Amino acid sequence: MSRLRLKKQNAQAESFKKLLYRTNEQPLLFLVCAFQIICMALLTFKTADGKADIFSLRMLFLLPFGTYAALKLVSRMWPIDRALFLLTAFLCSLSVITLRAVFTTTSKAETQALYLPIGFAAMLIGICVSRTFMSCSGFLRAAMLPCLALMALPLAFTTASAARSWVKLGTFQFQPSELLKPATALILASEFSRPAKNVKAWLPGALFGAALCAVLLVQRDLGALFLFFILTIAMFTAGTGHRKTALCVILLAGILSAVFVTYADRIQGFSYLSARMAIWRDPWNTDIESARQIRQGLISIASGGLFGSGLGLSSARKVAVVGSDYIFAAVSEEFGMIFALGVIAVYFVILLRGRMTALSCRNRFQALLAFGCAFELTSQMLLIVMGNLHIIPLTGVTLPFVSEGGSSLAGSMLLMGMLLGVGSINAQDEYDDLMRVSAGRRAKT
Repeated sequence: MSRLRLKKQNAQAESFKKLLYRTNEQPLLFLVCAFQIICMALLTFKTADGKADIFSLRMLFLLPFGTYAALKLVSRMWPIDRALFLLTAFLCSLSVITLRAVFTTTSKAETQALYLPIGFAAMLIGICVSRTFMSCSGFLRAAMLPCLALMALPLAFTTASAARSWVKLGTFQFQPSELLKPATALILASEFSRPAKNVKAWLPGALFGAALCAVLLVQRDLGALFLFFILTIAMFTAGTGHRKTALCVILLAGILSAVFVTYADRIQGFSYLSARMAIWRDPWNTDIESARQIRQGLISIASGGLFGSGLGLSSARKVAVVGSDYIFAAVSEEFGMIFALGVIAVYFVILLRGRMTALSCRNRFQALLAFGCAFELTSQMLLIVMGNLHIIPLTGVTLPFVSEGGSSLAGSMLLMGMLLGVGSINAQDEYDDLMRVSAGRRAKT
């Protein structure tokens, strides 16, 4: 009888192990791979000369194979949340598919496809980082000054009249603010997870967030400034519980922003804001280039209807900077508004699973880090989508995982990697508890 009971307990332990290690991913894996294969098969034979598109044909095999191989590799290394990984793979493949469908040449899609392995490496680094920096608060505090110096680099390398957010070294260029989002989430999680007995406990983290926003204000990168501001406020509120303080800061920032925008034409370097606000209020009665971009974006979204114009049949290429700023408009026209709403839902699923990961943590730092990563990805999505829909002025931030660009993809994959890393720690802790309980039961028998 004891042997039968022992076998039953072992079977229960193994079933719980499979549940904790998130192994029931086959339906989602099938859907993601089917989406990649169908889209690339359509693009392979939708060419003007009737010949097969070699790049699309290669991606027809490489995208699903890469998704499957990467999933198996990471799953063998850590007990990650495989649903989160597959949702990320879907968004990354959507980027390559949309860029190939929109443009007549394959150059942008090829470049983005080359960035995917770099993004995967960034995800692996993010997993390792979140599993390593559990008790390195001193190191993270020392990293504040280097992060501020890196954020200020564009001031030394660019002299643009508008936003100065890029560092260009010959043919190589990158955007420091994209790469510093994961570092900021780490630092703020470390600072705001400390026991908040008095103001001194959380003041360094708050000053660090304020300093980043000040540098971005000097650079005139207002989209990134808004993202770092709300990330700091959200992590401060979640970590310290000082909701009244956070609310006062938000109200003060709102008042200052309103005054700033109202008198922007009198402030050196920000006179363009008044024109942009006027264009945003009424983009249909002006011939300025920025207004034409807004009009084209709205027309592109409306042209797709509910079910889209079809892969490669849209006119989204007419929208200025469609590959980065208006990629959501391209997705809406190519696939339709129903599909575009589904893409938005994917980001909210990421947010919900990130929240579940944070609530399952046994460490304040890990919980706050998971929350910050999920919140940053979702808030950035909302900012660019509302800009594309003309709900708010367009800020120029990228759609995580989908917009073209190596800096954006690497920064987003680092955030997702840290979220997956925290989830893997939770899964390992739960499994260890299960094994201890199982061992105790065996000892009694």
